[in-house]
Amino acid sequence: MRRALEVEPPFDNYVFIEKDAKKCRELEAISADFPNRNVKIINGDANGALLKWCRNLDPQNERAAVFLDPFGASVKWEVIAALGRTRAVDLWVLFPYSAINRMLVRNRRPPKAWADRRTSVFGTREWESRFYSTKAFRSLLDSQRVESVRKSADHRAITDFFVERLRKEFVAVGNPYPMHNSNGSLLFLLFFAAANEHSAKTGLKIANDIIGKLDSY
Repeated sequence: MRRALEVEPPFDNYVFIEKDAKKCRELEAISADFPNRNVKIINGDANGALLKWCRNLDPQNERAAVFLDPFGASVKWEVIAALGRTRAVDLWVLFPYSAINRMLVRNRRPPKAWADRRTSVFGTREWESRFYSTKAFRSLLDSQRVESVRKSADHRAITDFFVERLRKEFVAVGNPYPMHNSNGSLLFLLFFAAANEHSAKTGLKIANDIIGKLDSY
């Protein structure tokens, strides 16, 4: 938050959404250090708050940069789709690759709760056919039909599928930036997506330049 408020020239308005009340108070304390910034802090679930924010946005006269840093797989696809439909948002989103991948059971279909969560994240059940392969055969003992299910998707397939989903809602999508932990495990993928067709080319160039600089660190 502090870094965002320190940017010069500043944005006209800042909106920070945090579900935890204690963290909201911490954000309010930080914002007090920037009396010249127009800051609004919302204590609530980001999914509902962003849907309401999208409905109130005036796309003819307003533009916005939105940063989504989800807790696990908590951001619903309907929110990302709503941001794209504004045609006025540049979106940066941390895709929770590790959380999604952990819920992809290897040798059977995932539990319903996990499957529903992934459907919420991707906005479609198409992930099932993209991430799993199914083979049917007859049992030698009783001639019953047996179905074998296994996970077939690697990190590239999962990444490509999310890119495809973003491209259905946004004019342009940048190259993803992988973020690993100290052990080299992939945790997140940072994506940029532009919703406004007039500024998409410029926004994409700037985003790819930023991601290129991250690679050099």
